Amino acid sequence: MKKNDPFVSVIIPTYNRVELLKQTVESVRCQTCSDYEIIVVNDGSTDGTAEWLQEQVDIIKVNQPNSGIAASRNKGVSVGRGEWMAFLDHDDIWDHDKLRIQTDFIRSNPEIAMVAARHVRIGSRVERSESNKWIKGDLFSKVYSESFIHTSSVMIRRDALEKIGGFPTKYRFADEFDVWLKISSDFPIAFVNSPLVFIRFYDSNTSHNRIGVRSDTYDILLNNYDSGRIPRDMYLRTLSDHDISFGRAYIGLGDLDNALKWFHSAVERTPLRPRAWRYYVRYRLLDVMKKMWSTSGNA
Repeated sequence: MKKNDPFVSVIIPTYNRVELLKQTVESVRCQTCSDYEIIVVNDGSTDGTAEWLQEQVDIIKVNQPNSGIAASRNKGVSVGRGEWMAFLDHDDIWDHDKLRIQTDFIRSNPEIAMVAARHVRIGSRVERSESNKWIKGDLFSKVYSESFIHTSSVMIRRDALEKIGGFPTKYRFADEFDVWLKISSDFPIAFVNSPLVFIRFYDSNTSHNRIGVRSDTYDILLNNYDSGRIPRDMYLRTLSDHDISFGRAYIGLGDLDNALKWFHSAVERTPLRPRAWRYYVRYRLLDVMKKMWSTSGNA
């Protein structure tokens, strides 16, 4: 790292969200920490993003053909000069103290390779605390079994990200989860339970997309499973949760047969778990009733 290089490179991949991108960038400009650079990777947008970026003198601009979110993040990392990489989705917002809180912690805990923070939905009522409650160390099993890290809250030390090979481009929906697991497997990480990131939800998060997310996540869970560090019951419970998520996504598509297969898989993995049985019994009864109605209607 050169003397005048920023401590943090803020990497924002974007695709056809120019109006939201403006708000996202402004939340970075309003940070109480100033030791950063902003890198926006325009992933083939056609909505005026490139033209707006051209007017921004404080942004490092990267324009590329549409290549996907993982490739965009990796491109931003290759351009960034910072010792740390902060990732921000083009439609999320940072609290004005986000970078300061995380960089202060990093400087006091040099062994940490990744930090994350609590995220909440935009418009949510949040309670502020005088102190920030951090957890740190070997959080691999927690990352594996709980969904609590959002990309827009994450900062990763450059050398750690380079060691694991960056974001895997083979995944369309869950590349970041693979990164969190690999980093937390090899390095101590930290999380602060303060609402420093505000995120948006969209109706475009369809059942088809949810199945894609579950498919990627399922593959990542299997590939990153470490029987020496993940207790067997935690492993089965985690897969059972994803089975249920698969089933719910298929319910959203009106595909009861596939939904029942996944709910049954959840029961097989965790036969003593009420949650798994609740989903399976509910939709098995629905299936029986539908078949009865169909039979009586054809009589």
